[in-house]
Amino acid sequence: MNPFRWIGRLVSGLWSFSRASYIDVGRGLRPGSRASGLFIFLFLIFFLIGLVLVLLGFDLVEIDNWIETQSGWLDAVGTILFRIVCGLVVLLAGFTVWGAIFNRKDPNRPGFGCAIGAIIIGYFAWFGVIG
Repeated sequence: MNPFRWIGRLVSGLWSFSRASYIDVGRGLRPGSRASGLFIFLFLIFFLIGLVLVLLGFDLVEIDNWIETQSGWLDAVGTILFRIVCGLVVLLAGFTVWGAIFNRKDPNRPGFGCAIGAIIIGYFAWFGVIG
């Protein structure tokens, strides 16, 4: 049995609660809407993270200052990871187009509509790689 199964159950419970709640969050969101549920879910997740950190003895102001001083390399790592993900999307789109054009004998090959969709997605992902 997985000892960390409770984390998945906690997140699932928070998601179910936030989707079923009719709490008015303001911000121009209608209570009970999907956007309102997402807003409540994110609030609950970040509230619980902050609560755990405070209970463990951390000061949230010091954590915020530490993150701000480390922002240079965190931004660089985030940019590199984003470009890697965009590169993988371009690669998968290329394989899809390749399979639609050159794998003609396989009945399970992607169709030309799928290839056109892959070209469009790959086009935008390419700008994520080079941008």
